[in-house]
Amino acid sequence: MIATLSLAIAAFLWIQTSREDTYTVETVTNGDRVTRSFESLAEAKRYMTAGKNRTLFSPSGEVLDFTGTGVVVTPSDAITNLYKDASFKTRQSYVAGGTRLQLLERGEDHLKVRISGADVYVKPDQMALFPEAVVNRRGYYEIRDGDVYHTVEANANLAGTFLVGPTEKRSDDRFYTERVQDVFDSPYQFASIRTSSPYSAEEFDQYLTSIDSPLAGEGKSFKRAEDTYNINGLFLLAVAGHESRFGTSDIAREKRNLFGFRATDDDPSGNATSFKTIDASVQAAAKLFATKYATGPYARGDYPGNKQEGINIFYASDPYWGEKVAGTMYTIDRELGLKYLKKIQ
Repeated sequence: MIATLSLAIAAFLWIQTSREDTYTVETVTNGDRVTRSFESLAEAKRYMTAGKNRTLFSPSGEVLDFTGTGVVVTPSDAITNLYKDASFKTRQSYVAGGTRLQLLERGEDHLKVRISGADVYVKPDQMALFPEAVVNRRGYYEIRDGDVYHTVEANANLAGTFLVGPTEKRSDDRFYTERVQDVFDSPYQFASIRTSSPYSAEEFDQYLTSIDSPLAGEGKSFKRAEDTYNINGLFLLAVAGHESRFGTSDIAREKRNLFGFRATDDDPSGNATSFKTIDASVQAAAKLFATKYATGPYARGDYPGNKQEGINIFYASDPYWGEKVAGTMYTIDRELGLKYLKKIQ
């Protein structure tokens, strides 16, 4: 009896020791996971490299290597440039620190990624890579009561859920995509800003008063900018709403800066431009959009857009700035009767 018990204990200890020295490879296929164990690292690595979306784990559970897709997180303390080519000769755009990029391909000296509608390349230096096997949360779109929302996974203030626009579609699904057009047309996001809005200065003030904004009474500034620079007043008001919370941000209150002029990521408040009046801030923004983004050196489409097309390519490091501005335009338009949506549809 004692001998039998001793053998059982020895066998248990051998199994436990063996398990501690086992390498595992997990394969992810359409959400299904299959795990295989190997006694040697060489054998495990051969199996990993022979298939797609396979992740090699050490005996302690550490990721040693992987094949296939996953997530790339940009360095949290720096802007990351996005390039059109794997040789990094032509810059496409840029994104803020802590942005999560969808990994499409790993090269020896480049990573091909997808972000906000764009398939682009980044340098692998200082990037954090996560294979499919360890990615538990990812961004998605969903439809709620006729409206499209985007939930973003990222670092710091880039993360969260925000409204993008209205849709006639109905679905209970979550859409895991980096291309908003896979879900709906996103009309506000891709409508030209070189048009007049159907709203008067008084109607803009009506909305601003309804949300108790300190900008109430400044509706005339947005209409004057629209008339002077041919930049849609609803768009300008939405950008001011997004960038300064409709005039309630510290920069707006202290510097009358509604649009984040020179509010760089490293020191937004200290570097931001000061304006003598709210009107001066609005006119400066309209002029900038008219001469630099709708036309001019940064023109890639005269609409809010994303990181593939439109103003968002070069205007903001937030890859979803265009979607957020579109959602703010829709919020204002909905409150005022959806006259702009009817105009652009």
